[in-house]
Amino acid sequence: MEQTRRALLASVATGAAAVAGCAAPESTDSSAGESPYTRVYNEVLPSVVVVHVAENGRKVGQGSGFAIDPRTIVTNHHVVDPGSEVTVRLADGEWADASVVGSDRHSDLAVLAVDSSVSVSETLSFVAEPTPVGAEVVAIGAPFGLSESLSRGIVSARGRSVQGLSRFSIPAAIQTDTEVNSGSSGGPLVDLAGDVAGVVFASQGGNVGFAVSAELATRVIPELRETGSYDHSYLGVTIITVEPQIADANGLDRPRGVLVVETTDGGPSDGVLRPSLTDSDDADSDVDDGDNEEPPANGTEPTPPSPDEPAPEQPQSGSPAIPTGGDVILAIGGSEIDNTDELSRVLALETRPGQTVPIRVLRDGEEIVVDVTLGTLPDA
Repeated sequence: MEQTRRALLASVATGAAAVAGCAAPESTDSSAGESPYTRVYNEVLPSVVVVHVAENGRKVGQGSGFAIDPRTIVTNHHVVDPGSEVTVRLADGEWADASVVGSDRHSDLAVLAVDSSVSVSETLSFVAEPTPVGAEVVAIGAPFGLSESLSRGIVSARGRSVQGLSRFSIPAAIQTDTEVNSGSSGGPLVDLAGDVAGVVFASQGGNVGFAVSAELATRVIPELRETGSYDHSYLGVTIITVEPQIADANGLDRPRGVLVVETTDGGPSDGVLRPSLTDSDDADSDVDDGDNEEPPANGTEPTPPSPDEPAPEQPQSGSPAIPTGGDVILAIGGSEIDNTDELSRVLALETRPGQTVPIRVLRDGEEIVVDVTLGTLPDA
């Protein structure tokens, strides 16, 4: 892989076009019997590292990572968070000490600086355009500590909100059926041109894995390199997608948008967006504030019920009443909002803290526009 084919992440941050994009290669070396997976593996592997994390001389974690310049490694926040002593093993077998330059729990990304005496021979760049659903991708990393492993699959979906390390979700994530296991975290999910579509971070088992999208990574990583942290936009609401039952309960003509269930006291939306009825004295408007089905804050979908739970149409004793009376968010700025995943994506990729955004809502049967000045996502 030619070094000139790999634009440094800094050039991505300044708007320079990244090479390759998400197109599949036009041809493979069939005469030599080399599959496209073998080719991309051989090209990408020199950029991939194994990350070891220790505390007081005791190993406490391990994951994967990849180089975006000869001495800069991208991995996951949760890979390096357990300890303070970080070492990386390069593809050529050489070990190097590394330090955490910046880390962000809300995107689960971290940037490492490798000891100045060592450099990675090859580097990777992020895709210039989002990798489409159905495109073939491969993950290279160290699942279960088995370094230099490749798994292949496709992009199964885009724009997912996935539960992160806090009560907030990781937005705009890529879903893939590529095998993802413990130790794969932090490794690159690359297209068949060898460019990074996402940073692997989680698995839900079976054929469902997730990666931080290149769109989010290229916003976060430059600031992690420069300042050590990244501030995410915060709307300060608890919301839920308007499905047919919620539309009926709220007298809507059809399901659309997301319903504001609660607003955070003193938060950006407090006094601007109208929350649903939650008066504990009103038995018909109680919202369960236990640990089960209340949607997490700031634009994440509630966790779906497990297969062992009763089907939604079955009566459930003590189940919370459907929230009613709150604003239904239909659009933020010029972006239509169809569900909570889309609201999280828009906040993450199209806004910044301190920005005042127009929000179109449905209130009392009438569409109105209100302005909200976004805050910064809290650490908790």
